[in-house]
Parts: sequence; C-alpha cells; structure tokens
Amino acid sequence: MTDLGPKQAAALAAAAASLARGLDAPGAGIPAGALPADFPAARLRDIDAVLGLPMHRMLGFELVKITREGAESRVVLDHRHGTPAGTVHGGVLYALLDPAAYMALLPHLPDGATASTHDIFVSVMRPAPIGADIRLHARVLRAGRRVAFLDAEARRGDDIIAAARITKTIFGA
Repeated sequence: MTDLGPKQAAALAAAAASLARGLDAPGAGIPAGALPADFPAARLRDIDAVLGLPMHRMLGFELVKITREGAESRVVLDHRHGTPAGTVHGGVLYALLDPAAYMALLPHLPDGATASTHDIFVSVMRPAPIGADIRLHARVLRAGRRVAFLDAEARRGDDIIAAARITKTIFGA
C-alpha cells in the first residue's frame, strides 16, 4: 500500500468526520433552504447517504436544492477533477451527474423505495477548466413503479458542459 500525501490524508480524514457527523442527525449536512417545507422527512437519510459517500465527499459534490421539478447540485473543480490538460476529466462528470439525478428522483419515490442506476449515457460537449463552478441540474422525465427516466446537465454559467440520460430501477416499494 502506498502512503497518502498530507493533502490526501487530510481530505480522507475530513470526509470520514463529515460522514460520521451526518449519521448522528438526519439532514445535518443539508444546506438551509435546500428543501421545500413539504419534503418527506424520511428522505433526509437518503440525502445524507448520497452526500456522505466518500467518493462524493472527495469530489466535492454539494446539494443546492431539491424540488418536485428537479434538483440542483454543484462542485467547484480543482486538482482532484483534472486531466493533464487542466480540464475536468469526463469520468468525473459521469460520477457527478448520477447522484444529481438521484436527488431529483427522491421526491418521486414511494415510501420505502430506493433506486439504482442501470443505464447512463453521458455526452461531454466542451471542456471545463479547473477552478470552474459547475452546476448540475437534473429532472425526472418519467417515474413509473419500477423504472425512472431522468435528464441531467452539468453547466458552467449558460454553457452546457455535459448532458446525461439516466435510467434507474426502482425497488423496495
């Protein structure tokens, strides 16, 4: 096993501490005003689970808001997200668009249900430089009893960086 550098060790420790805090109080990591007043309290743990995943923490994935119309998340690109060319890595966009879509699906899931991605198609349309503030917008196109279809976009200002079509299987309802 290789030793972690000081930056990597600090980021890992911060992610572990953040995850531990999130398990204590449902919704503790959700920004004020991010959810509508009628958002189901039972779904707070689902949001905590997504925000608390070590990979999402490491990538800097943040929730901005969730409504029945969709969800907005964000990430500020830094060295963790980059290629040698100084732009965001396409795989990072895939990894961010998927949880953004799940956040949009949460208000549409029946009690006790969850969902898992079984198909994702992402088109990367233009590069985004390290340092860019990327906003992820996702919406449900259709949510049935067993399958949901979603769209998600990564934007830098008005520019679409990447667009995704995501299919999720709904189970546990």
